[in-house]
This record gives sequence, structure tokens and C-alpha cells, in this order.
Amino acid sequence: MKKTVLLLVFLTAGNVLADDKRIIYDFEYGLFSRGMEDYKEGDRALSAGGPLEKTTVIPARLGTKFGVRYWLSRGGFIGKPTLHLIYYVPTMINPDTGEYIDKIEILQKESTLDYTHTMAFEFAQQYELVPGEYRFYVFYENQKLLEQVFQVVLQ
Repeated sequence: MKKTVLLLVFLTAGNVLADDKRIIYDFEYGLFSRGMEDYKEGDRALSAGGPLEKTTVIPARLGTKFGVRYWLSRGGFIGKPTLHLIYYVPTMINPDTGEYIDKIEILQKESTLDYTHTMAFEFAQQYELVPGEYRFYVFYENQKLLEQVFQVVLQ
């Protein structure tokens, strides 16, 4: 009986240590630098590199890109789908399809080369310019790793 209890304690401790390896150890949030001043509907920036202006209040204008950049501890992620990214946005209606959009989900596979990850939203279409609360979540399995809230405002 004591051996069984001791074994369970060690297994539980091992699971806790494994969870410690699957954390975001640093992140930043805000506005990505624009780069394109002559922005036209449908254009998209190719990169989310460069510095972030730290803010949670985001102007609703075409070409604005905002989000989070985060660094992962890589232990425990190798060879598995790793991250479930969820964006909750105020309801948008795609005029081409009539589709209502209030949630965007992405399953991001791990990369052995990339310790830095980005979760961003860019206003590329007029119908996307909806003010309100934008919530970004990053999950690994059932574990929430990150939550960031932005408030998009009309200019």
C-alpha cells in the first residue's frame, strides 16, 4: 500500500513538472508598427516583426495590426500539435458570404525552430472595423496559457 501511494506521489509530481515546461515565460502585447501608410482594403502586412507599442486600446482603422508576441518554454511540445489560439471578436458580418464571425480558432503546430510566437489580428477589410472587446486566448490541451483583452475604438 505504501509503495502504491509513493508511486502515485511521484507520478503526480512528474505531471506537475511536465506542466511547468509548457508555459509562456514572457510575452508582450499592443500595436504592431504599421509599415504601410498608403493602405488599401484587402492589403495585409506580411510580418508581425518589429517593436510593439504597448497598449490595450486599439484604433479601428484599416491596416492596424495588434496582438501578442510570446516566448514558450519548449519542453513537452515536441512532435505534437501544441497551441490552440482562440480570438473572440465583436460580431462581424462578411458581406460576400453573409457569415457572422465572432470567434476565430487556429490550431498551431509546434515548430522546432521557432520559440517566438505571434497571435495578431489585422483590420484588412472594411467590415472588420467593429468596435468592442477583442479577447485573445492561447491554450495547450486544456491549460490556458495566456489571455489578453483589447478594446477597439472608432476614430
